Amino acid sequence: MNIKRFFLPKKVLSIDIGTYETKVVEGKRTNEGLDINKSFSFLTPEGAYEDGYILENELLHYVFKKKFSKNKLSSNIAYITIKSNSIIKKEIELPSVSHNEIKGILKYETKEYLPIEIDNFIIQYKIINKIKKGDIEKLNVLLVAVPKKIVESHFIFLKDLGLKPTVLDLQLNSSSKLFKYNSVVNGEYNIENNTFAIIDLSYLSTGVIIIKNRDILLNENIPDSIQLPKQVLNRGRRNIPDINNLIEEISLVFQNYKTKYVEDQIEMIFLYGGLSNIEDIDLIFENNFNIPSVIVKSMDKTYLSEDLNKYINCIGSIIRVEG
Repeated sequence: MNIKRFFLPKKVLSIDIGTYETKVVEGKRTNEGLDINKSFSFLTPEGAYEDGYILENELLHYVFKKKFSKNKLSSNIAYITIKSNSIIKKEIELPSVSHNEIKGILKYETKEYLPIEIDNFIIQYKIINKIKKGDIEKLNVLLVAVPKKIVESHFIFLKDLGLKPTVLDLQLNSSSKLFKYNSVVNGEYNIENNTFAIIDLSYLSTGVIIIKNRDILLNENIPDSIQLPKQVLNRGRRNIPDINNLIEEISLVFQNYKTKYVEDQIEMIFLYGGLSNIEDIDLIFENNFNIPSVIVKSMDKTYLSEDLNKYINCIGSIIRVEG
């Protein structure tokens, strides 16, 4: 799922704007892996950005300009990855046909799948996996509708910064690509042939993806799952907020998954995002779900000089795939 405006370059700037914090990486994909030569983060000005919407353009522009100048970036080709509760997603089943045929089907039938004012959204699709129903092969397709207001405001914002906006990606899509691209997490957990969940524990919502053999079996976002006091988002804080509601919501997602995929049990849980900074959060998940749970720190084909955890979404956006 992407919106391309220019040819894809070798070295790019990838940006993940969050309500609480903004993350930026500069790097490229090589034959050996993802080479990230620069990474930095900064607090998003309070009230300037929320749930995918730019609320205070001038303030946000001022802070970005200052931080970009300080970090001396060499690329002006910009990718951006976003998350918003205004983005509508729906999984549908289609016959096993080519991409051109899928586009033809969706051209005339999108309104049946998504009860929205189509003209106000940009519609993208992604083939999640192939499934068999009896002897018939079907495609499990994820339809995504992004409000045009969100897309246009981000591209204008990037252009005003002197950047060349090239790709707009969704956070859940970005992170899934990174896990499918790599083979080993934290130097010891091989994920190539396993069924595992990746959970993005961010400030305003929680993303849950379940992957098996590089196929996405489930892709869910839990909106307003927990709003953390900002002081607990800093690594090393001992204050643990009440996350019982979040655990219950994730349990429901897992139960729905088990109903659909009876034989594919989740073997590992990988945690990242703001809430993963809370002490012993991996043990909390492991005790609640009885599944080994780890906080992501590194991956075998992703090279950067600091902890990977914070930058998963924007690094994953660098990986470009079709469909």
